[in-house]
Amino acid sequence: MKKLIIILLVLMPLVAMAQDITEKVGIPDELKTGVFYYNYGDKNKLNIEVMVWGYIRAPGKYLIPHGTKFAELLTLCGGPSNDTKLEDIRLIRLKNDSLGIKRDTIINLNYDDYLWQEKISLDSKKNPVLMQGDMVVFPLESRFHFRDNLYLILSITSTLVSITTFLVTVLKK
Repeated sequence: MKKLIIILLVLMPLVAMAQDITEKVGIPDELKTGVFYYNYGDKNKLNIEVMVWGYIRAPGKYLIPHGTKFAELLTLCGGPSNDTKLEDIRLIRLKNDSLGIKRDTIINLNYDDYLWQEKISLDSKKNPVLMQGDMVVFPLESRFHFRDNLYLILSITSTLVSITTFLVTVLKK
């Protein structure tokens, strides 16, 4: 029991020092709310929260300045992963009376427009300004990979070979 008290007396000042260091570094409370919360807010501007889901390098909830465009958010997220379906990125904007959004809307975005267009376009439909509560979904591109289906092919082949071997053996007798 005495050892436990001594250990607690030694550890308590260390815990207090760690808390002081955390407060001195200035880690904002927003960053402490979750692992996938990214704070890119500007304390001199109005900030909004948007969610990024799917096959992106850093999915999660983002605090960004009001007026941020889709391409800027894409940069903050680290860009799409190799398995992202680039021509079907969806910006989901839910009904919000306080923001003047009358109905739920899905805006389809094509990342290929940013990569392969011959002329750069400032078309706002291709690079919309994000609004509070927007959700950006990066879907998986379904690709056929032989190695992914090799297990299925081998199991079917081995079953057919086993059945054939069994039938040949039974029919010979």
